[in-house]
Amino acid sequence: MPRTTPDTTDPSEASALGKRLWRWTNHRAGYVIPIATYVLLVLFGVTLSNIGISSLREDPAAPLGIQIGSSQGIRSDEWGTESPLWLGEIARGGAQQVAPLSVSNDFFAQLPDGPASSIVFFDGTLLALGPWVPDQMLFAAKWWLPTLLLFLALPVWFRQVGGSRRWGYLAAFLIFAAPGTAWWSGRPINTLGFVAAGCALAIYGVQSLAQRRWWRGAAAIIVSGILLARLPTYYQPLAIVIGIPLILATAAVLLTRSAPWRERLWTLAAVGGSSILWTGLLFWENRAAFIAGLSTLYPGDRVSTGGATTPGMVFGATNLGVLEKIGTAFPSNQSEISTSFTVLLVVLVVLVAARRWSGGRALAAALIPIAALGLFWLSWGTVSWGSWGAMIPLANRVPNTRAMLGVGYLAILAFCLFMSQWRAVQRRAVPVLAGATAAFLSAYGGSSLQTTAMPNLGDLYIWACALATGVVVYALVAFPTKRWPLLLAAVAAAALTITAQPVLFGLGDLRASSTAQKFMAWGSESMADGTLWASTSQDVDSLMTATGTPALSGRQQIGPDSSEWLKLDPGGAHEEMWNRGGLHVTYAWADDDDVTFEQPYPDTIVIRTSPCELVRRIDSFAHAISPTPLQGDCLAEVDTFMWGGIEYRVYDVAR
Repeated sequence: MPRTTPDTTDPSEASALGKRLWRWTNHRAGYVIPIATYVLLVLFGVTLSNIGISSLREDPAAPLGIQIGSSQGIRSDEWGTESPLWLGEIARGGAQQVAPLSVSNDFFAQLPDGPASSIVFFDGTLLALGPWVPDQMLFAAKWWLPTLLLFLALPVWFRQVGGSRRWGYLAAFLIFAAPGTAWWSGRPINTLGFVAAGCALAIYGVQSLAQRRWWRGAAAIIVSGILLARLPTYYQPLAIVIGIPLILATAAVLLTRSAPWRERLWTLAAVGGSSILWTGLLFWENRAAFIAGLSTLYPGDRVSTGGATTPGMVFGATNLGVLEKIGTAFPSNQSEISTSFTVLLVVLVVLVAARRWSGGRALAAALIPIAALGLFWLSWGTVSWGSWGAMIPLANRVPNTRAMLGVGYLAILAFCLFMSQWRAVQRRAVPVLAGATAAFLSAYGGSSLQTTAMPNLGDLYIWACALATGVVVYALVAFPTKRWPLLLAAVAAAALTITAQPVLFGLGDLRASSTAQKFMAWGSESMADGTLWASTSQDVDSLMTATGTPALSGRQQIGPDSSEWLKLDPGGAHEEMWNRGGLHVTYAWADDDDVTFEQPYPDTIVIRTSPCELVRRIDSFAHAISPTPLQGDCLAEVDTFMWGGIEYRVYDVAR
């Protein structure tokens, strides 16, 4: 008989170890679950990007890769510009973008252009790992980072200011699932994720300094400044509305904490100084792009004031679950009418009157700025402010429709902060009143949408949404300490947008197709020899951007390089056409040697000329793309490719 070693493991020790492991995991589930989810999404290259749209396929009838759901054409800012810019950064391995007619697009794409931006846009800096890390993983890592930060930081911030982590998680999920988030390709989260993380780190840093943990506190405040410096770099009409209130709330909390005034002021100054320093370095490094953007006729010279929008724009978010199926009436589109849960701001006013709140000084300091600015922005979209509204700094950069897009996020934050210290009442009058108010506003908003932007919205659906909204709000107010009302609210919110975005595995035809592989090679060659491409198609322009191919056509996201435009438009006779941000620049090839300009849409300019004339004016131009044959002594057809189901010809252009 072989000798065996007796098992000396004490079952009680194994059981105790398992219990400790379970307690550790359960205690940190709020960190473990978001991080684990993020890692899995990155490893499998999963995003909610619309780059799988048919116009960005080599053959729309035979798309490559896996996609669940349909891409939304209306989100062209994402699939046509922003995502291709990120993919182009990966393709170039971090090399600088070449777009001669435009100042660099990197500032608003949050991509690095120098030492300071390499730190502030650290996730964009990591895209330079393209030669070593699979492209789809890098793309997914950048795509989901703001969401990860939101779910990690917002519950922590709630707890820091005297609220409840549980309600912080609900706030994060409602922000994630809101119609405005889905139909604006996550732009609200791109702002709130970084701002929430910066605010949570600021409070943690100040607390660490108070405990004389100097190095830890200093590091937290430095990183906080880096995160908060991103606020001015994204879509400003939205960032102003939703980002600034959270920062002011954090500042109010730091000023009201229990400490001598001198300590409160110098720690707040340290947080503010870190943010100002990093923001200043970022703007100095990108001053050319910043100045060009401010000098544009649009949006640089645009000034707005407050004015009434439709009730559907204010309270209609709970009725947008069928937006993908029934669409909207012209001239509206899904993005233009997508908002968030502004109804919660009115519910909050009802609850304040009930006087059942037990929050402390810190929570009140956080709640008041968010609620007050929420009411201000609500008035910006419901009341006429006249000409003097245009004189209010920052507010005059926000159109009333964009204010209505953002105010619902402030409503979520204010409502969840308030409810985290709401004391339930035995009588059901207050919950019933809160639920009835929410139901009425939901029905009012839905009925307004039915008569304006969504004529196909059914009466039964409006009533059903109103009932669901009322039940959810009633449950949250009546049972604030239970978990099931929070779950009910999360499910109801998710039901509105679960089908509004596609689930994309990988990068579709922008990497897997033979056409994309051709452009990856052509782009590398053109980067090396300094030559430029131009096409007649915005879809081909997106392909070139995504493959790092330098081009004269494409998106002028921030503003023009005037000296280059004047080569095409001597004297600047057409400056009103090309001195714009968010401008699509494309070409229409002609046989004559003249250069003319057309503007079929406010955000599109078509330059009509021959490739031979274009190369005479911009001598680095060397490759023309056309869906039809071209004639000219300077042209030599060298290849063809398919894109969007259309065959294009590639011509070399002789100088």
